[in-house]
Amino acid sequence: MGWTSFHYNETTHTNWSESQAKSFLQNEFENNGYKIPVFHLQKANTQHDHNVLYVVFQHPDGYNFLMVILVDIKDQEIFFKEVPSDFGPIEDKCPVSFLKLLPEPKSNFCREWRKRVIKNNVTLDKVS
Repeated sequence: MGWTSFHYNETTHTNWSESQAKSFLQNEFENNGYKIPVFHLQKANTQHDHNVLYVVFQHPDGYNFLMVILVDIKDQEIFFKEVPSDFGPIEDKCPVSFLKLLPEPKSNFCREWRKRVIKNNVTLDKVS
Protein backbone atom coordinates (compact mmCIF):
# COMPACT_ATOMS: atom_id res chain seq x y z
CA MET A 1 0.00 0.00 0.00
CA GLY A 2 1.47 3.26 -1.11
CA TRP A 3 0.76 6.89 -0.43
CA THR A 4 -2.16 8.71 -2.07
CA SER A 5 -2.21 12.49 -2.55
CA PHE A 6 -4.26 15.36 -3.92
CA HIS A 7 -4.33 19.18 -3.81
CA TYR A 8 -5.21 20.42 -0.32
CA ASN A 9 -4.73 23.95 0.95
CA GLU A 10 -6.92 24.17 4.05
CA THR A 11 -4.15 24.01 6.67
CA THR A 12 -0.54 23.35 7.47
CA HIS A 13 0.77 20.00 8.65
CA THR A 14 1.15 20.59 12.38
CA ASN A 15 -2.05 22.68 12.68
CA TRP A 16 -4.41 20.05 11.28
CA SER A 17 -7.45 20.00 13.54
CA GLU A 18 -9.84 17.27 14.60
CA SER A 19 -12.66 18.91 12.62
CA GLN A 20 -10.48 19.00 9.49
CA ALA A 21 -9.57 15.36 10.05
CA LYS A 22 -13.26 14.48 10.36
CA SER A 23 -14.06 16.32 7.13
CA PHE A 24 -11.19 14.54 5.37
CA LEU A 25 -12.43 11.14 6.58
CA GLN A 26 -16.01 11.83 5.54
CA ASN A 27 -14.97 13.02 2.07
CA GLU A 28 -12.50 10.21 1.40
CA PHE A 29 -13.93 7.20 3.18
CA GLU A 30 -17.62 7.54 4.06
CA ASN A 31 -18.92 6.30 0.75
CA ASN A 32 -20.36 3.07 -0.60
CA GLY A 33 -22.13 2.48 2.71
CA TYR A 34 -19.08 2.69 5.00
CA LYS A 35 -19.57 4.58 8.28
CA ILE A 36 -17.11 5.93 10.82
CA PRO A 37 -18.44 5.34 14.35
CA VAL A 38 -15.32 6.77 16.01
CA PHE A 39 -11.85 8.08 15.23
CA HIS A 40 -8.94 9.68 17.02
CA LEU A 41 -6.36 12.15 15.69
CA GLN A 42 -2.84 11.90 17.04
CA LYS A 43 -1.45 15.22 15.89
CA ALA A 44 2.00 15.66 14.41
CA ASN A 45 4.34 17.61 16.68
CA THR A 46 6.76 18.58 13.92
CA GLN A 47 6.84 18.72 10.15
CA HIS A 48 8.79 15.44 10.25
CA ASP A 49 6.06 13.55 12.14
CA HIS A 50 2.91 12.11 10.59
CA ASN A 51 -0.56 13.00 11.73
CA VAL A 52 -2.02 9.62 12.69
CA LEU A 53 -5.71 8.77 12.49
CA TYR A 54 -7.04 5.70 14.29
CA VAL A 55 -10.36 5.02 12.59
CA VAL A 56 -13.02 2.41 13.31
CA PHE A 57 -15.00 1.75 10.13
CA GLN A 58 -18.32 -0.01 9.92
CA HIS A 59 -18.55 -2.09 6.76
CA PRO A 60 -21.88 -2.04 4.86
CA ASP A 61 -22.33 -5.68 5.96
CA GLY A 62 -22.30 -4.51 9.59
CA TYR A 63 -18.90 -5.60 10.90
CA ASN A 64 -16.25 -3.18 12.21
CA PHE A 65 -12.56 -2.92 11.34
CA LEU A 66 -9.81 -0.47 12.21
CA MET A 67 -7.43 1.41 9.95
CA VAL A 68 -4.46 3.52 10.90
CA ILE A 69 -4.15 6.37 8.43
CA LEU A 70 -0.93 8.36 8.22
CA VAL A 71 -1.43 11.92 6.98
CA ASP A 72 1.13 14.49 5.85
CA ILE A 73 0.37 17.93 4.42
CA LYS A 74 3.12 19.62 2.39
CA ASP A 75 3.18 22.27 -0.31
CA GLN A 76 -0.63 22.38 -0.62
CA GLU A 77 -0.85 18.59 -1.05
CA ILE A 78 -2.29 16.08 1.39
CA PHE A 79 -0.59 12.69 1.42
CA PHE A 80 -2.12 9.72 3.19
CA LYS A 81 -1.43 6.03 3.65
CA GLU A 82 -3.86 3.46 5.05
CA VAL A 83 -2.62 0.58 7.19
CA PRO A 84 -5.18 -2.02 8.37
CA SER A 85 -4.82 -3.16 11.98
CA ASP A 86 -4.46 -6.72 10.64
CA PHE A 87 -1.07 -5.65 9.26
CA GLY A 88 0.17 -4.71 12.75
CA PRO A 89 0.89 -1.00 12.20
CA ILE A 90 3.89 0.60 13.86
CA GLU A 91 1.66 3.33 15.32
CA ASP A 92 0.13 1.99 18.52
CA LYS A 93 -1.32 4.98 20.39
CA CYS A 94 -4.87 3.94 19.51
CA PRO A 95 -7.39 4.53 22.30
CA VAL A 96 -7.77 1.17 24.01
CA SER A 97 -11.57 1.60 24.07
CA PHE A 98 -11.61 1.25 20.26
CA LEU A 99 -10.60 -2.41 20.60
CA LYS A 100 -13.97 -3.21 22.18
CA LEU A 101 -15.65 -2.22 18.90
CA LEU A 102 -13.65 -4.75 16.86
CA PRO A 103 -13.93 -8.49 16.28
CA GLU A 104 -11.24 -10.79 17.63
CA PRO A 105 -8.05 -10.47 15.56
CA LYS A 106 -7.27 -13.12 12.97
CA SER A 107 -3.63 -12.34 12.24
CA ASN A 108 -0.64 -12.61 14.55
CA PHE A 109 0.35 -9.10 13.44
CA CYS A 110 -2.97 -7.72 14.71
CA ARG A 111 -2.75 -9.65 17.99
CA GLU A 112 0.72 -8.22 18.64
CA TRP A 113 -0.46 -4.72 17.69
CA ARG A 114 -3.39 -5.00 20.13
CA LYS A 115 -1.00 -6.07 22.90
CA ARG A 116 1.01 -2.89 22.31
CA VAL A 117 -2.17 -0.78 22.27
CA ILE A 118 -3.30 -2.34 25.56
CA LYS A 119 0.16 -1.79 27.09
CA ASN A 120 0.09 1.90 26.07
CA ASN A 121 -3.37 2.20 27.65
CA VAL A 122 -4.27 5.41 25.84
CA THR A 123 -7.66 6.71 26.86
CA LEU A 124 -9.57 9.55 25.26
CA ASP A 125 -8.98 11.56 28.45
CA LYS A 126 -5.19 11.15 28.07
CA VAL A 127 -4.89 12.18 24.44
CA SER A 128 -4.77 15.67 23.03
